[in-house]
Amino acid sequence: MKKELRWVILICLGFAVCYSVLSVIRHLHFGSYGFDLGITDQIVWLYSILRAPITTVQAYPFTSILTDHVELMYVLIAPFYWLYRSPIMLLVLQAAALSFSGIPVYLLARKKKLRPVVCFALLVSFLMFYGMQNAVWFDVHSLSFGAAALAWFIYFLDAEQTHWIFITLVLAIISKEDVALLTGLVSAVYFLRRRDRNSLFAGIISLLYFAAIFGVYFPHFTHDGYRYATADGLGKHVSLSLFYDSADKRQTWLYSLGWFGFLPVASVLTLLPAIGDMAHYFVFAPNFTAAQGLFMHYRVTLGVLLALPTIDVISRWKKLNTVYIAIYLVVCALALQYVLHLPLSYLTKRWFWTMPASVTDIERGIRQLPKDASVVSQNNITPHLSERPLVFTLYPMTKDFTENSPCGVKTCDWLRWAGKPSYLIVDTSRDWDERSFLIPRERFITSVINLEKNGNIDLFFRSHETSVYRILHQPN
Repeated sequence: MKKELRWVILICLGFAVCYSVLSVIRHLHFGSYGFDLGITDQIVWLYSILRAPITTVQAYPFTSILTDHVELMYVLIAPFYWLYRSPIMLLVLQAAALSFSGIPVYLLARKKKLRPVVCFALLVSFLMFYGMQNAVWFDVHSLSFGAAALAWFIYFLDAEQTHWIFITLVLAIISKEDVALLTGLVSAVYFLRRRDRNSLFAGIISLLYFAAIFGVYFPHFTHDGYRYATADGLGKHVSLSLFYDSADKRQTWLYSLGWFGFLPVASVLTLLPAIGDMAHYFVFAPNFTAAQGLFMHYRVTLGVLLALPTIDVISRWKKLNTVYIAIYLVVCALALQYVLHLPLSYLTKRWFWTMPASVTDIERGIRQLPKDASVVSQNNITPHLSERPLVFTLYPMTKDFTENSPCGVKTCDWLRWAGKPSYLIVDTSRDWDERSFLIPRERFITSVINLEKNGNIDLFFRSHETSVYRILHQPN
């Protein structure tokens, strides 16, 4: 077993290196965004210098991040910034946390007496899971750390290691406000099977925490309540059809179950936590469509929740515990990796390793900014500036002029921002798309020109298509 475990650690380490390279290269090439890496970096930096998590990057500037998400895990991560203060630290920590969550998955499979070859196949399939790849590719999110803690929680709960059960339970539920739903469902599954104290107490703690956050904290201690609820509240119009009423939802079901060869459907009880994970995006927040597809980070917890019923099915059906099921699991993962063209495949692409030409110009522009100056920037530049108390995001809009219109007509493309920053930095090259500009590139360029013509900004530095402006008058 010790020799096996060494191989498990080496495999996890290999994935950690690959995922770190993916996310760090993307960031260094200005492919990361203020939403969400810039927000997270600013918050962790503030915690690391013992300041309140008042974010200026997000859509609700000058408010505590805790009014948007309860992500107390970042308090524990903040000391890493004493070693190396950079978004890169967050990216590497996320990659490591997710990759080494393969260890408890492997240990759980071995505990259930799966053959080593099946355990290794399951480990590789789990670490390749599309939700994990997309989470690593799309900035940093507390849910990734929650998924890693959840994997360890499930293993320790199964192994009945009491102290570690509650340590990992706390780490999981403080990662993000809704992870307590998942730990509660997992605890319920184990309690139904074993009727044990650990499962009962873990379930009660999860339920109490979940109720305190959504029933007390958000309604009574935040100004806007829970911002991701529908207009008439969470769960007001629950219907089974909400599980599958869009192409994105059906595709998510297909590829999620297909990743593990549809084996999880044969264990209905242990599949319940995965169904609950899908339900809280599909059924209880049906208008939050960004969280219902395959991409971004929202499926990261689904990997471990589907690995659980996969292990259960193979352990119960002894005829499945063969080398053939190991091959089947790996083939399913590789086939969907090919079909979905997921981020791990980017490591083989020349475009991924090629630095965009404008990166050097942006870095030169950033060096022109005074160290502690307040700055507003476009979405993909923000994560490189977010360790400042006052860094803001550019938002597109239109503005009506009754006279002296800078664009020659009544309604002009325009930009707005919060606060009173001193500098504006933009790069308008074709290397970036609407995710960077939050608007089509041509309209973004027009907006900047209109601000300059109107006397709101004055050119301070230019290198090709990177421009740094002094802000003379706020545009609002």
